[in-house]
Amino acid sequence: MAQSEAKECGLACLAMVANYHRHQIDLSYLRALFPLSQSGMSLADIVEVADGLGFDANGFALSNVGELSGVALPAILHWNGNHFVVLERIGRDGYRIQDPEFGLRIYDRADMERLFSGVVLEFQPRMDFARLTAERRLGFMEVFRATRGLGGTVWQICLISLAIALLGLGMPILLEIALDVVIPQVDLDLLRVLAIGLAAMMAFEAVGRWLRDAIVLRSSTLMQLQFTRNVVGHAFRLPLGYFERRHPGDFVVRVDSIDHIKTFLVGGLVTAIADTLTSVLLVGLMYYYAPLMAGLTLLTLAAVLLVRAVTFPALNRYTATSLEARSEEQGRLLDGLRRVDTLKAHNAADLFAMRWFESFARFANTDFRARHATIDAELFMHLVIATSTVTTLYMGVTGVIGNTLTIGSLYAFFALRGDFFERVNRLTVNLMHLSVMRVHFQRLDDLVGQEAEPGADDVCIHRKVRRTVALENVRVQFGRADAPLLRDVDLTIDIAAGESIAIVGASGSGKSSLLKILASLHEPAAGRLSVDGAALQQFGRREFRANLGVVFADDGVFAGTVADNLSLFDPSVTRAQMERALDQVGLREAVEALPQDFATLIAEESGLLSTGQRRRLLIARALCRQPRLLLLDEVTANLDPDTERSLIDSLRRVEAAKVYVTHSRQVLAGVDRVLRIHDGRLVTERHLDRSATDAAPVPEPA
Repeated sequence: MAQSEAKECGLACLAMVANYHRHQIDLSYLRALFPLSQSGMSLADIVEVADGLGFDANGFALSNVGELSGVALPAILHWNGNHFVVLERIGRDGYRIQDPEFGLRIYDRADMERLFSGVVLEFQPRMDFARLTAERRLGFMEVFRATRGLGGTVWQICLISLAIALLGLGMPILLEIALDVVIPQVDLDLLRVLAIGLAAMMAFEAVGRWLRDAIVLRSSTLMQLQFTRNVVGHAFRLPLGYFERRHPGDFVVRVDSIDHIKTFLVGGLVTAIADTLTSVLLVGLMYYYAPLMAGLTLLTLAAVLLVRAVTFPALNRYTATSLEARSEEQGRLLDGLRRVDTLKAHNAADLFAMRWFESFARFANTDFRARHATIDAELFMHLVIATSTVTTLYMGVTGVIGNTLTIGSLYAFFALRGDFFERVNRLTVNLMHLSVMRVHFQRLDDLVGQEAEPGADDVCIHRKVRRTVALENVRVQFGRADAPLLRDVDLTIDIAAGESIAIVGASGSGKSSLLKILASLHEPAAGRLSVDGAALQQFGRREFRANLGVVFADDGVFAGTVADNLSLFDPSVTRAQMERALDQVGLREAVEALPQDFATLIAEESGLLSTGQRRRLLIARALCRQPRLLLLDEVTANLDPDTERSLIDSLRRVEAAKVYVTHSRQVLAGVDRVLRIHDGRLVTERHLDRSATDAAPVPEPA
């Protein structure tokens, strides 16, 4: 089982051990049971979760690798100082390690001594052990329901495919008549009838194939549009934490699984149904012509299926590992493209490219192994079929010599046999793909199976915040095992009076996290966010956010026009609102001087706007929403003193309450209250000196 997040190797290892002991659970199930902290899992955390799964876990510190032979397997090993893996088996070939990051690896003793940290956890099911099964949320039926009209279209394709197959069955029969009747009797009239019939059948078959391909193209496009929209739409309704724990490259690869599912559903699955029905008819016809040779054909089929069954587990494992490797490779590539200026400035571009190539090579190697497993299976199948073909031909020619079989019947049998093996091979490939689809469904299930953010699907009714926004006894904590970052936070913002507040404190003290809770993007570990005296859920999350204007420290512009960035793609935002917002941040002249004015295309990487101008554009974007509450994180960064002073003066005139996270002396000089995070608590600097800086004495927490 491969990990989906960088810090969940311990959770993935525990899932492998649990499934070995007859649980049927996945990472999504365990994430719900034990939300991960930012620091990942410790050995104590693994023991705690194992207890909830019905296991007694025992930890040992081993002095040498040889002592692993006495450990109950599978066991979890602490690996390379910062990772967890599962020791599956110790054999003559070495130590079989299931690595949640890289998949199956076999190490010799020297490598084990180098990588094994010496700590091992073994697991024993308790007497009250009860098997757990995680509910599957995504399957073929869910895809059919999510794509309107797909079910009916699939049946149309099935019927057309079956009709094409039945037309194909008539061709060997016509050829048999031509060889056994027309040639010996020199019956040209019958030959003309057979020729016309054969031409008509081939024409109908060609038209049928065209019609089926046209329907397949239409239905696959329909599915791609509808199902992808549903999946991506659901993704953007998930909590922010889902995206903070995953790289964008991982999300892109998961969405790519839709293309594999689409291709199989409207192609492979339909073909499999038609091939199954046609194969039954082919077997019946072969038995009609030559029962013994038909029996040999079925034995050959059994051998082919056995080869497929033997090679499938490796193919399934390599496919899953390949997808995970692809996610890592895509993530690293996106990182490099986003930070190419930094890489070039430090002469590190070639070094980064080498590191990316390591990820790409891992993907290429796993993909190679998957493809090699396929061609190995094909080789064995061709050898089996070739041996069967020679034997069947010998039996058939012997039958013709002994007058128990005609030449036409022999030709018809071999034509039916060739068609049968072609369909059976396609059927077995599709059945293997059906199992491989489980990998793609599991990856999508990790996305689709996540609960949407509370209130994400509610209708947004315009509702203004009129009095206060408050945090009541809030605790900020990233994971259950982590110490609280902030505790007992009580903060009331006077929206009616347009109060301005500055939050200061050391880096990493929780200022930005507190701002995201105020923006309703993160749920506090304890306490609540209230709006006008009502809980956020009662007021409405979407309604509350409609009252906000937010600029985070790591915000950036989207690839699009200036107007797109100001309006955030909302057509109700007028040009007058945009111009007014740009005036407030002193950026209107700069925008109007661009080549296409508001229609100029910009991006985070483009040089049309400076860093400071892009920062002011983000503030203008927040002001376009005419917010009741502005949440601003280091908004004066990258601004010269004069521009900073002008921007702060403009923001003071904005009729909205404001919360700044800042270290700027000029911002601190103009706010109503300054709050400081000190020792995990939010305290007020009671005697505010307008000329004070961030270095002012800190009062003791109340």
